[in-house]
Amino acid sequence: MQLTNPIQMNDWGIKDFLKLVLAIQFTMWGVIGLDLINIQIPIIRQFIGFIYITFSPGILLLRILKLHKLGNIRTLLYSIGLSISALMFTGLLMNTAFPFFGIERTISLFPLMIIISAVILVLCVLSYLSDNEYANPALIDLSEVLSAPVLFLCSIPFAAIFGTYLINFYDNNIFLMFMIVEIAVVALLIAFDKFIPKNLYPLAVITVAISLLYHTSLISMYVWGYDIHSEIYYSEIVMRDFQWDATIPSNINAMLSTVILAPIYSNICSMSLTWVFKIIYPLLFALVPLCLYRIFQIQTNDKIAFLSCVFFMSIFTFYTETLALARQQIAELFLTLLVLLMVDKNIDKTKRSFMLIAFGISLAVSHYGLNYIYMFCLFSAWLMLALGENQLIQKIMKKFYSTFGGKIYNSFEHPISLNIDGTISSTFVLIVITFSIAWYMYVSNSSALNEIVNIGNKIATSIFAEFLNPQAVQGLDIIFSQTASPLHNAAKYLHLISQFFIVIGVVTLVMKNNKMKFEREYEAFVLLNLAICFAAIALPHFASSLRTTRLYAMTLIILSPFFVIGWIKIFTKLVGFGGNSRMELREKNSLKVLSAFLVIFLLFNSGWIYEIAKDHPNSIALSKKSISECSDINTIVSFYTTVTPEQEVFSAIWISNKRDYKEKIYATYNDFRVHALTSYGIVPISETPILTNTTNDIDEESYIYLQRLNVIEGVGTDWYQGTIYSMNEIYHLFEGKRKIYSNGASVIYK
Repeated sequence: MQLTNPIQMNDWGIKDFLKLVLAIQFTMWGVIGLDLINIQIPIIRQFIGFIYITFSPGILLLRILKLHKLGNIRTLLYSIGLSISALMFTGLLMNTAFPFFGIERTISLFPLMIIISAVILVLCVLSYLSDNEYANPALIDLSEVLSAPVLFLCSIPFAAIFGTYLINFYDNNIFLMFMIVEIAVVALLIAFDKFIPKNLYPLAVITVAISLLYHTSLISMYVWGYDIHSEIYYSEIVMRDFQWDATIPSNINAMLSTVILAPIYSNICSMSLTWVFKIIYPLLFALVPLCLYRIFQIQTNDKIAFLSCVFFMSIFTFYTETLALARQQIAELFLTLLVLLMVDKNIDKTKRSFMLIAFGISLAVSHYGLNYIYMFCLFSAWLMLALGENQLIQKIMKKFYSTFGGKIYNSFEHPISLNIDGTISSTFVLIVITFSIAWYMYVSNSSALNEIVNIGNKIATSIFAEFLNPQAVQGLDIIFSQTASPLHNAAKYLHLISQFFIVIGVVTLVMKNNKMKFEREYEAFVLLNLAICFAAIALPHFASSLRTTRLYAMTLIILSPFFVIGWIKIFTKLVGFGGNSRMELREKNSLKVLSAFLVIFLLFNSGWIYEIAKDHPNSIALSKKSISECSDINTIVSFYTTVTPEQEVFSAIWISNKRDYKEKIYATYNDFRVHALTSYGIVPISETPILTNTTNDIDEESYIYLQRLNVIEGVGTDWYQGTIYSMNEIYHLFEGKRKIYSNGASVIYK
């Protein structure tokens, strides 16, 4: 039995296409109407609302652009990317224009529904007028949908979701431990050409991505991490005031991915911001590996593309640190879409230009750090390609490389034309950089622009004095630091080995000693991202604002396939030489061995090995019970400065409702002072002075907010100094204060 493919709606007949879009819209209004009369059907509004705003605007724009026969992956990615971009800038337009008409409740349910519905109706009319003659729907085989490989792959996210339920309420990690093994089995099956056919590799990528992300994001009923507390804080201000105040000086407040997109999802889907960040954002972020799979597939082959994605997803940053940075999740989606457009040459240049600009400016308003990296790569790549096109430069390079290394000259023999068809055009570079600088200059009191200026100043003033100094360079500090145990040391060396293979892969690319056909713009990005990795190791303060682990994970968006290519190169050299047939066999065998390495790599990164061995467990998902029972105070501190205990949420809400807003709240120091007081108490960071063992005095009539670590474990933390101290050192500061709240794990003094 065959059915019309629902993903490739842009290939349907226009009448069927518009009927489905309008049916979703009317259903959305109907569900909201039922909610208003207190008839609530569980999950329906969340599901319909998500589909409505995440897919409808983008698929309509694809139809208007007459983009057909894109296939499931590109249709899904481009339509969702365009939808998110449209949502952010529609919300921005509403927030800017509505006050002029006396409408103050801008970012609230009914204004949003009216405007979004109107936008979709206009897009429906435009799509009918521009593309009413095309009809060539793709079909799917229902028997394939219900096949054993599909059901097996779809069981992995189920294990992740049910496993987090068992962890949250029963401290039982059996399902999550099994889920990690399932993912390892998928990698082995594909490497050995067993059970899972090539056409299901994209499904394997997306199910593995969702599973890894949900197995940590769904831990706890509250957000966990650091920056995400501030992201909820600024989003909650928008929800409370029904509009975004662009004048509040904060880097986070300048990002529409946080202050506009999250409130829109919260209002339309009737979800708290906590669950928007824990469910919807990871689901959108799961598209990043899928997008990478398509990028790598175009330039290599299916298996290399899949294993490159497994490597990218195995890095712990993917499902830990990045999940605590909602704005970076959206930004990485836009970055991968920009890279996909860079290598996707089957799209008309005018249509590609439209999407490039849409995704480029969307990246700028999603995450300033990632956008600065992209702007650096974009401008530098444009400059490299421009120099490569210059005849004089070509002659000089030809002379140089003919003398010192003839093979490398091949990189300059056919310079790319600098028009929009090559994606890196002077016009595109100018638009992205101009918009970004203007946005960062005029929004949130120029805080995002000041940030990069301060970082540049620190690097410039210390580059010679502290070059390659492990104490000043975070990357070197990680490499040379002591680990908790031999097993953790083994994990560090696994990372160093993988980085060695990346370098070998890039060298192979430069020497033109491989069969892969990488786009010239992509090659330029490869060299620049490798340079960024070296800069993070060598330059003081370079990675301090983003953290080395996050910076490395960002560069892997470009560099991941070169880990696989480097592995193949070394493996085939070690095995020996032979004819083409033997070479192909050695490459296949090398990928089989690589899959075994990736399995071990994943087991270490996920914390599976540490949980089995009970050796300094560090996974908030797999080792919650083990950590609570361990005696190592550093492990406990690391856990409870990441995961937000329920009692701290209750106490933060209580003090927020009861406190005198003129009084400050002293609290021990987490990263940037963000914790439950910030996210759930909606208390500004400026009103929460740091409480450490170096605090000499506390203002009269102020509050003291103690967390679980302070009350149960008897320790405080000073994140800047990287120290842990006994609460006995500061109890003298509590003299004359009275306890006004306690729930057993969180206490408040006045």
